[in-house]
Order: sequence, then C-alpha cells, then structure tokens
Amino acid sequence: LALPGVQAVRQSPTGAALTVEQVHTTIPALLEAVQRSGGSLAGLTTHHATLEDVFVEKTGRQLRDE
Repeated sequence: LALPGVQAVRQSPTGAALTVEQVHTTIPALLEAVQRSGGSLAGLTTHHATLEDVFVEKTGRQLRDE
C-alpha cells in the first residue's frame, strides 16, 4: 500500500494482486522496491477491470450466482 497509486492489496497462495489507479506510475515503483529489497518477481500481469469485476467487488457474488 506504500507504493504510489495502490488502492488495495489481496494476498493469495501464488502471490499478490494490487488494485491501482495508474499502472504506469505503480509498476516502475514496484520494480524499484523489489530491486531495493533484493527480491525478484516470478511474474507480472496486468488486468483492466471489467463491469463484471466491479459487480463482484461490490456485491461479493458472480453474475451467474443464484
């Protein structure tokens, strides 16, 4: 959350997912922080939120849930 533009962090068994405002600002800061810590990234992907993503976040359920 200390990185610029990060709104939320979700941990998972395989890594972490960041919700960010401006990808072009957060990614360079993330890479710099990883380098400073002596760590490394196994992978990095980006995903633009869809309407379904927003629905699930707000309601906690999938569109197809009954």
